[in-house]
Amino acid sequence: MNKFYTLLLLSGAALSVNAQQINGSFDAEWGKCVPWTSKGNTNAVGTTPEGWAISNVYISKGITATVGSEIEGNNGGKAVKLTNINAAGQAVPAYIALGTPWATAEVKNFMPTNADGGTWGGKKFTYHPDALSFDYKRDNSNGPEDATVVAYLWNGTWTQKDVPGNTSIVGTAKKVDMVDRDRNVLGMPKTNAVLGGDVTSTEGATCVAKINYAITGNTKKPLADGEEDKNEYEWVSKTIDFDYGNNVDAKVEKINVIFSATNYFGDRKYIVKNNSLSIDNVKLIYWHGLKSLKAFDNEGNDAALEFDPNVYTYNVNSTFNDWYTPKHTKKGAGAKVEAKYDAKTAQYVITVKAEDYDAETNPEAISTYTIQYVKPSPTLTSLSIDGHEFGGVYGLANEINVTGKYNDNAEVTYKASSEYATVEKSFEGKTLTITVSEEGTTPTVYTVTFEGKENDAVYQIPNSNFEAWTAEGKLNEGWHSFESATGALASFAGPMSPKPNMIEDGFEGKAVRLRSANIIGVNANGNLTTGTISMGSADPKDAANYNYTDRTNVSGNLPFAGTPDAFEVYARFTPGTARDLTDEEKANGTEIKLQGRMQLILHDNAPYHDPELEAQVGSKIASASVLIPETAKWTKFTGEFNYVGEPSAKQYMLASATTNPIPGASKDDQLDLDNVKLIYWHALSELTFDGKAVEGFNADKTEYTVKGNLADDSNKIAYKVKGKGANASKSVDPENNVLKITVEGNDISVNADSKTVYTIHFDNTSTGIGSISANEAKNHKVYTLGGVRVNGKPAAGLYIVDGKKLIVK
Repeated sequence: MNKFYTLLLLSGAALSVNAQQINGSFDAEWGKCVPWTSKGNTNAVGTTPEGWAISNVYISKGITATVGSEIEGNNGGKAVKLTNINAAGQAVPAYIALGTPWATAEVKNFMPTNADGGTWGGKKFTYHPDALSFDYKRDNSNGPEDATVVAYLWNGTWTQKDVPGNTSIVGTAKKVDMVDRDRNVLGMPKTNAVLGGDVTSTEGATCVAKINYAITGNTKKPLADGEEDKNEYEWVSKTIDFDYGNNVDAKVEKINVIFSATNYFGDRKYIVKNNSLSIDNVKLIYWHGLKSLKAFDNEGNDAALEFDPNVYTYNVNSTFNDWYTPKHTKKGAGAKVEAKYDAKTAQYVITVKAEDYDAETNPEAISTYTIQYVKPSPTLTSLSIDGHEFGGVYGLANEINVTGKYNDNAEVTYKASSEYATVEKSFEGKTLTITVSEEGTTPTVYTVTFEGKENDAVYQIPNSNFEAWTAEGKLNEGWHSFESATGALASFAGPMSPKPNMIEDGFEGKAVRLRSANIIGVNANGNLTTGTISMGSADPKDAANYNYTDRTNVSGNLPFAGTPDAFEVYARFTPGTARDLTDEEKANGTEIKLQGRMQLILHDNAPYHDPELEAQVGSKIASASVLIPETAKWTKFTGEFNYVGEPSAKQYMLASATTNPIPGASKDDQLDLDNVKLIYWHALSELTFDGKAVEGFNADKTEYTVKGNLADDSNKIAYKVKGKGANASKSVDPENNVLKITVEGNDISVNADSKTVYTIHFDNTSTGIGSISANEAKNHKVYTLGGVRVNGKPAAGLYIVDGKKLIVK
């Protein structure tokens, strides 16, 4: 026995190893061998190694057969020697097993008959060993005969009825129900020489793996020339694989191992007396390698590795493609295989752990195969500038041209193909340069060239009456839909998405019609916007779907100059069919209303989405919206803007119309729109004189009279302007005793009618008449009571001086 292996088994580590092993050293103290018989024998016959049973036979008191003995093992220690003998006129086979040996015969007329035997049962065991290794010496000098190695793993139970289980000198042998007899577990056919009745098994019982190996010849030590023959035999090492057939994944519950000095399942009449088999160092082997390995280049072609199970490093002259991962088969029924690609090293690593692997007690039971690929240059898998996602399903070009202007506050987001890559960006002239680099690779450079084009800011949405259409039936300015969409699924927008249609029966002239439709089982809303549609997902509710201001595209945004107060739109809506609510929506009390919506968002020079993102609300200036219920007739809807921020020197209008404010809520809706108009108020919301409301004030009324003197009391007029961007100014007309307030709407520069003039007349009637000297009066406006202007120094009398009746002295 190998000394190191002996020490291992005797150490504390042996406790965990034994769960996957059998006691094959034979070095521990041998104990009494009590042969099993169906009559319950308790008499010992010789000795046997711990955990094993030798096929010694007890016939009756004084009649026994001892076929096994303790000898010196290979490299020291102990081993077992099995020797076939004759006893009571019968050949007794010598074997040792983990199960229980048994033998039977009936002596009639001094001749043994009905002889049979073998092994039943085994040890509890749950692992999947791949082979059995052992050292042996074989002496068959007494006649040609094969020795045998039998081992098997199984689950379930086989039971054979009426098996005789003892040797009877007088009468018949006692029969028992034998459990897990070797022949039955191995599925061997029953012959006339095999005793016992019917065999049954539990449901699913399976012989998982087996060995039935014949040891031929002998291990006699070769003689050198002239050397004397001392009839010496030498130790030989042998390893035999288990045959799992198709049961490699089957559960294992029990094991039996048998070493026999004769043909174990052969005819007993061929047993040769005194032939022997010595056994040592029995061990279960667990493989931790690969039987095959095949790798591919990034186009799926065979990389021709020239695989050798004992070679652990390979190279593939190609980058890795996870569509074509390496294929492999393990060597080891219970081995565990882990395979993973490491993007940092460009290595595909396959780790094979034997079933008996343990990091502390058996750390060497592991093999690691490494396939080195060419490390790819890192790339951008996505690039978005101000919400415009470039690339889509066809990947990202290295040179990109855009029609808009680059903004210093542009929101540039991206994802790199490698988490270990670094990304640097710089802007010079018209070009944004993005460099993606990683150690050990060639950097990848992307250039985005901005042409700098930008539309003039407007106060009204172009083509807001929907009269301008192209010959192909598209709105030719101002508005956009799926045909100009961006995002990962933009290439599918044309043939699949519900495009806007022109209708002739608008509120005035032509109008636009939006429809929702069910496309391949998914509801798609009708959609129209002054910005750009992003199609990032097939799920309508996904946050990757939105309208946005695309500042990279001259036609993908609407620069806006005004600060409107409201908007109006003429619309009609025909509802379709709502989708079914999910269980979660039902639990939350969700209700799907069939209604269209138009929403306008004014924002500053920054990215903006609709639906709105919390991270962008700081760029919002104002918004207004209207919900459009079912209506068959053209109906005017008005929405007022709610200002949450101040107007910006550079700002954009993102207007969106949809067949339902809930994405994917319904199908077959129809929303017609016409005459969208931004409204700029130019009126007074309040008018006071001397702190009190002017009698009869109404924003629409423009003529008022107050009692007072224009010269002295005009500063008592106060007012408030109605209109976020409106401006007001005052002017006086002394000759007519009036004060005028002119209110101009925010769009006055492009709309001369965007103003209202309020006139306040001053009633100069006084209850008393004062006086003034002629010298003083000549420096004022003096009129006769008939309204004639007096120039110079007036004569004494009653005049109207600066709007007041005075006596000139």
